[in-house]
Amino acid sequence: MFSSPLLLGAIAIEGYAVLAVELLAIRQLTPYVGNATDTIAIVIAAVLLPLAFGYEAGGRASFAPGDESGVRRQLTRNLLIAALILSFGLAHPFLAAFFQILDTLGLTHRLLQAAIHTSLFLVYPVYLLGQTIPLVAYCSTGANLPRSTGLMLFLSTLGSFLGSVVSTLVFMTFFGVHITVALTLGVLVALATLIGWQMEGRNKLALTAGALGLYIIAINSPAAVRAYGIVSNNLYSEVRIVTNPAENSRLLVINNSPSSKIAAHPEHRFAYLKFIEKEVLRRLAVDQPHRILVIGAGGFTIGLEDRFHAYTYVDIDSALREVSEEHFLRQPLSPNKTFVPESARAFLRRNTQTYDVVVLDAFTNRISLPPDLITREAFGAVRQAVAPSGQVIMNIITSPSFADRFSRSIDATIRSVFPFVSRQVLPETRTGSVASVLYLTGRTGGEPHDIYTDDRNRSFLDY
Repeated sequence: MFSSPLLLGAIAIEGYAVLAVELLAIRQLTPYVGNATDTIAIVIAAVLLPLAFGYEAGGRASFAPGDESGVRRQLTRNLLIAALILSFGLAHPFLAAFFQILDTLGLTHRLLQAAIHTSLFLVYPVYLLGQTIPLVAYCSTGANLPRSTGLMLFLSTLGSFLGSVVSTLVFMTFFGVHITVALTLGVLVALATLIGWQMEGRNKLALTAGALGLYIIAINSPAAVRAYGIVSNNLYSEVRIVTNPAENSRLLVINNSPSSKIAAHPEHRFAYLKFIEKEVLRRLAVDQPHRILVIGAGGFTIGLEDRFHAYTYVDIDSALREVSEEHFLRQPLSPNKTFVPESARAFLRRNTQTYDVVVLDAFTNRISLPPDLITREAFGAVRQAVAPSGQVIMNIITSPSFADRFSRSIDATIRSVFPFVSRQVLPETRTGSVASVLYLTGRTGGEPHDIYTDDRNRSFLDY
């Protein structure tokens, strides 16, 4: 039916690469523009539309039926160019430099940044990859068009399925995002080499493909990633450690958002953390251990020195504990600390315990909020996990003066679930129009703790 099994296999590889590239783009853009539905929609649009135009352009190619030589030349060219452009758009060193340039130029809106990135680094490569199916169709030797078309669509869809599953659940999870980028683009380079190997100019092809392959490996190597302080870069998080010798501190940065800080001197820690420890955790009775649930583990700094009460940390990134113990805390968690690597909503859905204190600390990045935790149902699930006399503390980076729609919306959502809410702002955490805002509440009506009364607001100036 087809003159070359390799060309037929190229269809499956193209399907794999397109889906893998789409998921990698979403993952690599998350630290810079977030993972909200609108930014994901921009990435999907930057894949689907050029893919459609690529199908159409491949069908208009001026090849005679059976012109395998011409098809091989075009496919080789398309694959190498696509891999080259994608290597810029998906590699961390170029991403960091690219978004720094956009910020310098004043192009800071996340949707605009996502649109510029995808237009420059996704549209044309996907357009070239989209030409694969119609180009291979020129090499069909059979007269049964429906069967040939069905087989090509089957292989393309099968490749897409593998691209969505293998690239995320296997490569990103076990090897890291940077290795997944290198493997995905390496497959394109290898395929281009195999397809063009029978053509003239084999030595030139070998040099070009070899140089491109080595460059892709180098720019996505563990050494290149470690140069930026990145200690983990998996399916869920890009984790960096930033040290400050002047104050002898370490900062854990998750998806470009400062998540946890540990310092030799307590005054150099995050203000909201100092408040929670002094005004909540240290006020707990010590007649028996209390159960404390922390949603959003970060660097496990909440209650770090507490060896008495029982802590449960929940975070979707299963690598956080190992990364924190090795690179951030540089010590193992104490025996009274339990880590549950699971999404918060899944944990809350199956949870049957109640906790004396629930700390919701998963809202530290305005552009990368977990959408499943900002709904009325999510806050209702948190309320169910709180003991009748328990307390809830939520740390949210938002506008303290309700200057934007998000701050007004999340405030109304929280107040629709909890009967009493005290909203406190840490003055020293203000950055521009946003600040660290603590929501303090309880499961039942009335003030759950005397620190929530308005006359204690002045105490925030001490943190």
